[in-house]
Amino acid sequence: MELDADMSLHVLDSKDQKPTLGSCLMTLHCHRCSTVLGDSLAVCGDFKGTDSIMIVRVTDSVSLSDKTESTMDRGLKNCLHRALECSRCQCIIGAVVDSTPVHFEMLRSVFLLHKENINCYIFEQSKMVKASDVVFDLKPINGSITEAIKAFRAQSDHMSVLHDSLCELGSL
Repeated sequence: MELDADMSLHVLDSKDQKPTLGSCLMTLHCHRCSTVLGDSLAVCGDFKGTDSIMIVRVTDSVSLSDKTESTMDRGLKNCLHRALECSRCQCIIGAVVDSTPVHFEMLRSVFLLHKENINCYIFEQSKMVKASDVVFDLKPINGSITEAIKAFRAQSDHMSVLHDSLCELGSL
């Protein structure tokens, strides 16, 4: 689905390619009132166990419940969480998990926005789509780090050669 200039939601066809997090900038909106809740720069991934977007920063339009709950129907058993609400329409948009078993520790204190309650405005396409139509998977950074280390070592080796050459010239 897509919101055009009048902010209506656009339905993606099966032939449409799903937008990906790494290829476009977007804002995240409440599905009910279109309030901006966050942006793609703060997204750190997709948690498939709860069909949620993992995000490290939200706008002031998101309020956190004071009430801690001990169960969550979305695949997070044995976790303590607090609900996230849209401050404008009071719609529950997600949760913050405060206490988890070890296998869910990466979720502690990260905002989980439930895709079913989120729409995404994609700047490059000027479209509003359902969050479930966006691919939020991030590429692992291990390959990028390995490439950077190799480039750094090659540059360091080159500088060592230059240093040795300059030292030889200085001793002539």
